[in-house]
Amino acid sequence: MAVLSVSIVPSQSRPPNSAQLLIGCAVIYAALAGVGIWTSVGLFRLRSWARTSILVFAGFVVAISTFALVVTMAVPMPPEITTGTGSTFHRVTAVTFGIPLAIGVWWLIQFNTRSTKAAFAFPVPEGTPRRPLSISIIAWASIGGGASSLIGILGRLPAFLFGVLFTGWTAAAIYVLFGALALYIGRGLLDLRERVRLVAIGWCVFSIVHGGLVTLVPTLRQRTLELERSFTQNQPNPIVFDQGVVMNVGLALSALVGGSAIWFLMRNRPAFVRAETAQGDSAAPPG
Repeated sequence: MAVLSVSIVPSQSRPPNSAQLLIGCAVIYAALAGVGIWTSVGLFRLRSWARTSILVFAGFVVAISTFALVVTMAVPMPPEITTGTGSTFHRVTAVTFGIPLAIGVWWLIQFNTRSTKAAFAFPVPEGTPRRPLSISIIAWASIGGGASSLIGILGRLPAFLFGVLFTGWTAAAIYVLFGALALYIGRGLLDLRERVRLVAIGWCVFSIVHGGLVTLVPTLRQRTLELERSFTQNQPNPIVFDQGVVMNVGLALSALVGGSAIWFLMRNRPAFVRAETAQGDSAAPPG
């Protein structure tokens, strides 16, 4: 549908690079659909990895729906929007994002009950290090984030870094670099590599610090807001929300998510140490 819409919408009504952007979104959506079907089959077969997959997906749904609800409900509507229109918009938004949020929360609860865990349990060979569920979720979230950089590359989207706008090949290089780093972190966490755990903590710290600087430092905040306004004002349907409030909400949620990831990465360090020890023992020559 995303690709078909390119040929339906008149060219003069399309935003710049809309074809590449929609194609990138279509690729991501197709990949997600494939993972969803694969996960569904695994759930019917009571595969342990399928339970992890649905929990990762539920976490994404809850995070995105919560962010959307907070932004649309907390950010005041512009003065040109009438009270009736604003109330209707809020009700539609509550239903649109409230239903996925409720489903995601229900999945998180249901697939973490003792009976469900027992149903999906499987014997682990002796000596095989167990990967904590929280680490699996962080790893797959990182892989998903790395794959999503494809949208920025194909859509030729600008990149914002410390209040500076990058476009063209420079922006594409930034998306490639960050995407590759996210994929590297995700893969390394799945393998319980201690060095990658430290890199992941550093990446979370960098993300929180960057968000805090561009949101709380007045000069960087003003520069970022001006860049966002200059980018959106030429769009056919610009965002009507107060971007300053959106930045504040985004910082709060990213700090919460990033801080939680850091806590789980530090708390589960023994699992990485055991994995490194097991790998070292298996690689050692027999005595």
